Amino acid sequence: MRPLRLSEHGLEPVAVEDLPRLLADGSSRLWVDITGPEASHLEVMERLFRFHPLAIEDTRNQRQRPKAEEYDDHLFLILNPATAGLEADETFRELDVFVAARLLVTVHPGDEPVIADAERRLSRWGNGAEPSVGHLLYVLLDSVVDTYFPLLDAIDADLSEVEDEVLAEPQPDLLARLVALKRKLVDIRRVVAPQREMLHVLLRQDQPLLDAAALRYQFRDVYDHLLRVTDAADTFRDLLTSLVDLYMSSVSNRLNRVVNRLTRVTVVIGALAVVTGFYGMNFERTWPPFGTPWGTGFALLAMAGVAGLLLRIFRRDR
Repeated sequence: MRPLRLSEHGLEPVAVEDLPRLLADGSSRLWVDITGPEASHLEVMERLFRFHPLAIEDTRNQRQRPKAEEYDDHLFLILNPATAGLEADETFRELDVFVAARLLVTVHPGDEPVIADAERRLSRWGNGAEPSVGHLLYVLLDSVVDTYFPLLDAIDADLSEVEDEVLAEPQPDLLARLVALKRKLVDIRRVVAPQREMLHVLLRQDQPLLDAAALRYQFRDVYDHLLRVTDAADTFRDLLTSLVDLYMSSVSNRLNRVVNRLTRVTVVIGALAVVTGFYGMNFERTWPPFGTPWGTGFALLAMAGVAGLLLRIFRRDR
């Protein structure tokens, strides 16, 4: 099954005028892929497909959480495929899906790799029969969930690298990286949890638009993958919390070492200041070595002896 692509360049391989005929054909199943949507696409969805106005309005707002809405004769789902790399400004994209009797419509703002992946998987459909709308929805869901694992792998690799750097020598930029990773994990949790609730809707046995009994194992497999994503995100979040604590402890230990060194220097200088201050007082020099030719050497030796004694004590207590 290949999608009929409805974009600013028109519908391929048939014209928009041919859609009513295809929809009226009781033996055909249609997958219409819309890029946009443009004003003409919204009109087609409302006039020809007869989708609910609220669902059509949701396709225009591309920053929504995953959900599944049930209407009288169709389902509306919002899916969120993930971007694999950590450098992207937006971790998740939006893919809107309408499911009706013998009709599935996907809506997305730009090029969507999930659509291409689902199309490749359907091209290898090996049982000879045309896949149902429910099977097509399963392939889309599975392709969307599969995009989460490369993102988790990238987070895992970055966490390992940050952990090594924290243990070696914590730098101020590491804290910014840890905060960015925490934001990614929050986004994953925000997206995955509603999709698990979506699978509960699809797994209901009274779902009239899907053959829930035949697809229960497929949908359960997708649900199991979402559980794995949730568990991995929770594990990474705990590890991230431990790394933040480790970073703060490492920075605190470095600060303590610096303060300790400065304190030792201050004590030594203070001890030397006592000696120099004592010999620099303005009083009658009747007590040796005042007034003697070897007094300067004696004072220097006294300062060196005091400093050496303090350093020995510091080294022993380290």
